[in-house]
Amino acid sequence: MDENNLVSDLLRIYIAQTDSALKISKVISEHSGEEGISPDAFVTGLIYRSMISMDEEEMKDSLHFADEVLTKENSSSDEDEEEYDIIDETYNTMEHDYGDKVILSRKIIKNKCNCDICAKARACLINYPTFEADGKLAQMFKDAIDNTLIIHKLNI
Repeated sequence: MDENNLVSDLLRIYIAQTDSALKISKVISEHSGEEGISPDAFVTGLIYRSMISMDEEEMKDSLHFADEVLTKENSSSDEDEEEYDIIDETYNTMEHDYGDKVILSRKIIKNKCNCDICAKARACLINYPTFEADGKLAQMFKDAIDNTLIIHKLNI
């Protein structure tokens, strides 16, 4: 396998994994009564998907989506561009004073729904600090999540 195919396959899998995590995040947000996907639901979806394998149908759907993304022609028309609103959200935060820097950190908000996905998502959040990835690709995904947690100073 040449390097271009390897990079292409890794990108395809990464997109599929992220697509599936977004679907989980959407369920978590909906079951929390949120109008959109919150940052906490997004991180929870990523953690859920890194710890719980997709079933065959989820895998087919997400790989199909990744293929569509990778084969779609880049278009610069205004119709394809989405506009995002910046929403200031209030969270319970803690300040950590490090000399000339003040860093805010907070706990990830968990919902109270007891459906299968939400209950598994809460269990994943509890167990994530001791989670060990079982392969190189899984470790790459875990590293990306860990970097998100560090950058945003989120505590599980």
